[in-house]
Amino acid sequence: AGVLAAHKITASSPDTDLPTVSGLRKMGVNFTVSNKDTVKSSDVLFLAVKPPIIPFILDEVGPDIEARHIVVSCAAGVTISSIEKKLSTFCPTPKVIRCMTNTPVIVREGATVYATGTHADVEDGKLLEQLMASVGFCTEVEEDLIDAVTGLSGSGPAY
Repeated sequence: AGVLAAHKITASSPDTDLPTVSGLRKMGVNFTVSNKDTVKSSDVLFLAVKPPIIPFILDEVGPDIEARHIVVSCAAGVTISSIEKKLSTFCPTPKVIRCMTNTPVIVREGATVYATGTHADVEDGKLLEQLMASVGFCTEVEEDLIDAVTGLSGSGPAY
């Protein structure tokens, strides 16, 4: 949405024939089937998978996580501490942010809330705000409020 040029974005998907992948490719987003390649070429990592997949993704990419990376989880119900614990076996101070957004981001009218982990600093949160503000409203909350927001933001736009 104008904050970052599409050609500077790398995404990974096990199925690169999906319509969403085709659409993003047309915009100039780079795609790979390798999560590890995505980590190596990125500074901010969005984990946008179903919650049960998160541990497998973290096992796969954990060895490639460095202090420069900001790991942003969009997986409902997956806590910052669980991600930090998993990643700390690879990186002693993983910068983790948990966020929840909603579908109106598609038309730049979304609402996103986030909470920062133990090692993520104010600048990391501000960077996420800058990225997410390009597709709607973004604000920091306490992590224990994210689950409540998930229920509201998931159904709220329909009303």
